[in-house]
Amino acid sequence: MDVGDPSETETRELYHTANETLCVITKSFEYFTGVKPAFEEALDRDICVQILFLDPKHLTEENEAVQREVVSYIDETYPCVDYRFSDEKLPWRGTLTDPSMEYETGKAIFLVEEKDVPLHMRQAAVTENGSFVAGMKRYFDLIWEYESRETVRD
Repeated sequence: MDVGDPSETETRELYHTANETLCVITKSFEYFTGVKPAFEEALDRDICVQILFLDPKHLTEENEAVQREVVSYIDETYPCVDYRFSDEKLPWRGTLTDPSMEYETGKAIFLVEEKDVPLHMRQAAVTENGSFVAGMKRYFDLIWEYESRETVRD
């Protein structure tokens, strides 16, 4: 079984159990259709969602087309969702929920980016370690604030 199926299952679970926030780090959100019902359910519960996409300049033509379609759909359907594009390559993908800087809450799934490694051989981790999730949220916030932009420029 490749890492895609279990990671989508874990991601949906994170969306379902989030209490306040979801932070997504993704290349093109190519798995969006697989998590869409859980994504919408989280939005229905007023969960704050931020998505950090990889800048299209780092994508293959195929992934760029997928990203463009997903971003367009999110723009049209979920105006409350905030997203940006990372200027630099991202070493991992994943989802964080409900981190606290007191290290008391938070859950996450992370998958490392390994371009030439098949999905079924990639590393993935699921954690409820509050300090680790808080640290990854700090990483997310730094990329969001200092190394990303709000819109795709043609």
